[in-house]
Amino acid sequence: MSRQQSPPDPYARPQRPVRQGPGDSHRSALFVALIGAAATIVAALIGLFVQLSGDLEQRASSPSLGGASPASDTPGVPDTSMTPSGSVPPNTPAASGAPGEADGALIAPTATAPTPAGLPEKFLGRWQGYAEEVDATKTDHYRVTVELDQGTLRERVGSVHYAMESTDCYGTVTLTAVGGTDQVILGESIQSGNCVTNGRITLTLRPGDTVDFAYETTKRDGTRQSVKAGLERVA
Repeated sequence: MSRQQSPPDPYARPQRPVRQGPGDSHRSALFVALIGAAATIVAALIGLFVQLSGDLEQRASSPSLGGASPASDTPGVPDTSMTPSGSVPPNTPAASGAPGEADGALIAPTATAPTPAGLPEKFLGRWQGYAEEVDATKTDHYRVTVELDQGTLRERVGSVHYAMESTDCYGTVTLTAVGGTDQVILGESIQSGNCVTNGRITLTLRPGDTVDFAYETTKRDGTRQSVKAGLERVA
């Protein structure tokens, strides 16, 4: 027996089929692609951050370059473990070939003997010999005697005697300079006799207990006078 169908409702609202527009599929695909790209970028940034963190941690745990000590961890104290470029640390030998150095090692300066403060002992005693004085018109020969005793600079250290044919001259000598242990310079002051009042005597030690005697002065007429002699120790 067949069922009778109800007659259509004349007041019912007709239903329209849902239609998919042509651009909906493209928008969905673009959205999916953007999400994938964003995920890729985020993953790359995370990987880069992890790598940088590992590098920083490795540098912090590794020793400083060149074997230098680690940086100071005291607040307010600068790190002095690294030597600034171009500077030379103290007590570091400079490049080889510089004065006072050999093969890059410093050489201690050679110690020089101190200059004696007084008359060297080798000059003490009586010295005697014959001098030669050359003048423009004649040459004189006469005996010279020098006696020296102990004394310091600018002190009287002895006497001098010139035994000439026409006169005898006596004077005192003062120590004015010491050239090591083998030379002294004396200032002469004549006290009696017909001689120039002031002069300079240089005595230089020679082998065999002898000294070179060299005298210089300016005469009354303004000319230079020079006397040389070889003296031997007599006492």
